[in-house]
Amino acid sequence: MGRIPEIITHNYHPDRGAFRNICSLPEADAEQVLDDIRASVNPGLKRNYLAKRRRTERWLLSERERKLGTPYLAHPVYFFLGDFADEKDPARPRSIRLPLAIFAPETITFTFPDSMASLPIATHEAHTADRKFYHGQVFTLDEIERVVAAVGLPGGHRQPDPSAKYDRFIEVQVWDDRPINRFIGRAATSYNR
Repeated sequence: MGRIPEIITHNYHPDRGAFRNICSLPEADAEQVLDDIRASVNPGLKRNYLAKRRRTERWLLSERERKLGTPYLAHPVYFFLGDFADEKDPARPRSIRLPLAIFAPETITFTFPDSMASLPIATHEAHTADRKFYHGQVFTLDEIERVVAAVGLPGGHRQPDPSAKYDRFIEVQVWDDRPINRFIGRAATSYNR
């Protein structure tokens, strides 16, 4: 039914920098970043966001360790599967696209949709009607390829389907930033010639 895209997209705000994870910050620093986001572009960002983000990330790490072992990074770098460089998110108006192939399979995991939606859909009673077999799952590369082959990519034909209203994209968790640094370094070198 479908194949996974060959690129992944990291969206970020230039004032905060690329490839950052708020969960890697101390509590006070993380809350300051969230307060800045609330004041500038997203006043509706809930006060309990950080607690939910940390809880979700503990789940991601636990599942990642269960399937692939201990990662290089304790907090992943988040991407979207495919080209999401549309600059529509004012909190993250800049994008960096990378080839998925630069990452070894043991350095990446996936959720369908993003992890902050996938876990609650799978676990909260209010989402029973929205629940699909892929919600509340952390997938390896081989596993997400099988899911996409079975149900297709989010969006497109799935968008009009009210039962798939939360399934707008697939999130990629990158657990090793060394391939990013090598690729960005090579790109910078080639652009300077």
